[in-house]
Amino acid sequence: MGRGWLIRAGLAFGGLVSVLVVLAVTLLPTRGSATEPARARPLIRVLPLGDSITWGQGSPTDSSYRRPLWAMVAGQSRYAVRFVGSQRTGDLPEPANEGHRGYTINRIRAGLDDWMAAARPDVVLLHIGINDLSRRIDPPHAADRLASLVDRIYSDRPGVSIVMMGLIPTTPGLGPLIAAYNERARALESVERRAGRSFRYVAAPALTGAERVDRLHPNDAGYRRIAEAFFPALSGAVAERTAAAASSAAATITAAPIG
Repeated sequence: MGRGWLIRAGLAFGGLVSVLVVLAVTLLPTRGSATEPARARPLIRVLPLGDSITWGQGSPTDSSYRRPLWAMVAGQSRYAVRFVGSQRTGDLPEPANEGHRGYTINRIRAGLDDWMAAARPDVVLLHIGINDLSRRIDPPHAADRLASLVDRIYSDRPGVSIVMMGLIPTTPGLGPLIAAYNERARALESVERRAGRSFRYVAAPALTGAERVDRLHPNDAGYRRIAEAFFPALSGAVAERTAAAASSAAATITAAPIG
């Protein structure tokens, strides 16, 4: 065989390889396609903090709003949640919480430092105050005690996000007291945000008699409505944290010296 034939054969083979490479690249899945492995969702440590409503009293399984909220989080792909806390109540994959039956704001405050140190939460779901009002424990200053508790949470865990729900406005016999308390609780949002803290106030649903087991405690239908109110605020807090982390990382890269 002549040298020219070998050269022509080599060129033809090289052309075939080029075509096959282009075809293979064309058939590869594009970024973000259904065949691409799913990226891990960020895991958010969430501390449900409060009294018997957080614990789950009134639910046949003691699951509180935490069980339907867990299901709502599991139904989306932006983030995952790990509930944390020293208590274990409820029929759900992550039963940890910091709900304490009968506790007032000051009793929550008394245990807070140890709970926060152990749980190391990214987000605190806070619902507290109904025992102060129902027992008439200095109701005019209940919101002051709440503000002090919020400040302590931030002191214990700088950078934490708080999602705080007001008290259920339809609780029998406590309407005016709850309205005054909730008004001041809602005002904390602007105060904390001006201080550069991540804080969201959530209005509690106006539960009906059919959604309660007694004067103070929801049943599972009521707890589901509480979860439905908490979920968008929790998602908003997580999105805010994710954006802040990305911005901080970008600033660090930009400021890094070259060479």
